[in-house]
Amino acid sequence: MNPFRFSSDIVESLGHYVYLYINPLDNKIFYVGKGSGNRVLQIDGRNEKCNRILGQIKDQGKEPIIEILVHGLNEDIAAKKIEAAVIDLIGLENLCNGARGWESVKFGRMELNELISIYRRERVTIDDPVMLIRINKLYHYGMT
Repeated sequence: MNPFRFSSDIVESLGHYVYLYINPLDNKIFYVGKGSGNRVLQIDGRNEKCNRILGQIKDQGKEPIIEILVHGLNEDIAAKKIEAAVIDLIGLENLCNGARGWESVKFGRMELNELISIYRRERVTIDDPVMLIRINKLYHYGMT
């Protein structure tokens, strides 16, 4: 898709970054990613929805608009946190990303009541034999 690659001096200056893929047909962001080096220029067909959107764009004779949202980050962890925050802000349902982002369930977007309950929780001592069932993706705060 992109015939060019960043030169080594640009790669070094960019550091870690967060990037956006934008549909030129409606100017909506359809993918948020993080990377370093030439990662932003690699499309690897992550999922059917992303492939379909890219196909629709290419069918119209266009290319997706690629923007670097933030760059010059010294650590991958910073890029992961920013990527996750942007995905939470836009909403996973509006993107072709496969997940909310790194540690989003733990540190991502949540209501104040949920945040307070996390930090005010009390340690529990369990004396009886128990079985723990972890409900990752289905549970949300306030669920009955």
